[in-house]
Formats: sequence, structure tokens, C-alpha cells
Amino acid sequence: MKDKKFKYDDALIELKQILQDIQSDQTGIDQLSSQIARSKELITLCKNRLREIETSINPAE
Repeated sequence: MKDKKFKYDDALIELKQILQDIQSDQTGIDQLSSQIARSKELITLCKNRLREIETSINPAE
């Protein structure tokens, strides 16, 4: 999933999958590093999207 066609729901699904992978203790240190980086990217995209929605709902605030 790239930023061009970002969908909040898809990002949330991917974040949940990453969490499951990490919690399973089957994740190696190299994979863990890349998953954490991807998680940070997805969280930033989600926060930005929520801010956009909030601004469109409450433009005066």
C-alpha cells in the first residue's frame, strides 16, 4: 500500500497484522525493525487522514 491510494481501513488492517506478527514471537530482529518502521509510517498516514477529516467537519476550529 502506497500513499497514492491510501485508505484508512486498509492501514488499520495492516497495523493489526503487524501487531499480531510481533506478538507471535516469530518475528526476527531484522523483520521487527522493518515492521516498526512501516507501523510508524502507517500511523502517521492515519493521523494525517483523521486531521483532514476533522478539519473538513470543523473548518472554523
